[in-house]
Amino acid sequence: MDLFVWDRSFSTGMSDLDEQHQGLINTFNELHTSLFGAPLPPEQREAVLRRSVDRLMAYARTQFSAEEAWMQAHGLDERHVFVHRRQHEQFIRNLRELWSERETVAELPARMMGFLSSWIGLHVLGVDPAMVRQLHQVQAGISPADAYEREASVSDKGLRALLNMVGRLYQDLSMQTVALGQARQGQAQAENQVLMISNRLEVHARYDELLQVANQRYFDQRLHEEVARAYRGETALAVMLVALDGLTDAPQRLDASDACMQAAAQALTQSMKRTTDLVARHGTHQLAVMMPDTDGLGASRAALRVVKAIADLGWVHPDLPDGQVVTASVGLAARVPRSRDDGHALVAQAAQALAQARQQGGNGMVLRT
Repeated sequence: MDLFVWDRSFSTGMSDLDEQHQGLINTFNELHTSLFGAPLPPEQREAVLRRSVDRLMAYARTQFSAEEAWMQAHGLDERHVFVHRRQHEQFIRNLRELWSERETVAELPARMMGFLSSWIGLHVLGVDPAMVRQLHQVQAGISPADAYEREASVSDKGLRALLNMVGRLYQDLSMQTVALGQARQGQAQAENQVLMISNRLEVHARYDELLQVANQRYFDQRLHEEVARAYRGETALAVMLVALDGLTDAPQRLDASDACMQAAAQALTQSMKRTTDLVARHGTHQLAVMMPDTDGLGASRAALRVVKAIADLGWVHPDLPDGQVVTASVGLAARVPRSRDDGHALVAQAAQALAQARQQGGNGMVLRT
């Protein structure tokens, strides 16, 4: 059974980089199988482990060299390049030291897997996505220095800490199995920790990695719950759909559009006044907001703040004529739900209002009740 399973959480959106990461994770799993697989005679086990470690070392060196050349070619800020390269060097050095001390290191398998788990948290899910986000901003016309500063302010430190905790947990669990007398107590504690981490990972899975807001799946889930609550309490519920005017899905424009969507998502989040308002991605170039206990008047005020905040960004995009900045069209639906399953109808109303706002030239809002 693989310890590390590739899923969309690892994806950076860059096919070459994702393919390299997937290969690296495959070599991690190969080493895990060598460490924890069926028992082998000592001589054979040593040979199998050596092949796995050598393969991991060789693959890592190749992948790291490609990443460093890629960063230089795209002109990323030297401060990021320095940290990135230093982590590559530390990985190789630490792996070499672990292997060279294998005969004296207690619980080598647990130490090795804890080290690799922490590496995934710190680098594959932390530093590498930061590199890609900076690239998108540089390609959108932002200077490498400004892109680095922006990234420093939004870095997902919580996720890195979480994955480091997973690595430490793995090591602790392996060490607990040494003493049979402590196994039951250790298992109960470990199960509680695993449940806590599982819950936090589930929360993380609800969010869009690029925009740092909720994803559409979580939005739909919460909308169903809030519609049922509002129906029972006979209170108003508002749904807002936000589209950026003039953006297209042409492949040559995706990097610029992603950077624009990031800025718009941040502006939209800052425009919401209540923690109960849920901001989410809703389609390629759309955002959505669910606003519990909000009638048409309150929703309209929020929508006008959003329209102004996005226009005030002054964001330019290659799909737009020179001198024109990105603006937003907003569609609203706000009313008391007519049934427990009225969420789809509310979204459909908001979509109709959005279409009308775009037909009217954009940079404005339309409300349907």
